[in-house]
Amino acid sequence: MDFKVIFKDTFLEDLGRIVRLVAAHNPAAARRLGESIIETCEALRFFPERYPKVRQRPELRRFIVKKHFKTFYRVDHDCRRVEILRCWDARREADPVM
Repeated sequence: MDFKVIFKDTFLEDLGRIVRLVAAHNPAAARRLGESIIETCEALRFFPERYPKVRQRPELRRFIVKKHFKTFYRVDHDCRRVEILRCWDARREADPVM
């Protein structure tokens, strides 16, 4: 049985900010980046434990897209749900507060 993937408002705000910044220089690259991050998130409905836990916060996991864009998420096995929490450009900012 698949997990349900839920995009939190914080993630959507983060992703929107990243895509707008990239789009200012290259709209096509921004679209590809946004699609890649969303597709990777949606793929978590199958085997959501595929990515490593965050050492300082073991209840969270993360994956990286295009070397710099970290996405943080939490798996709720009881509800069979994956909550996508944040998306961060590691070149510009320290990891987000969650």
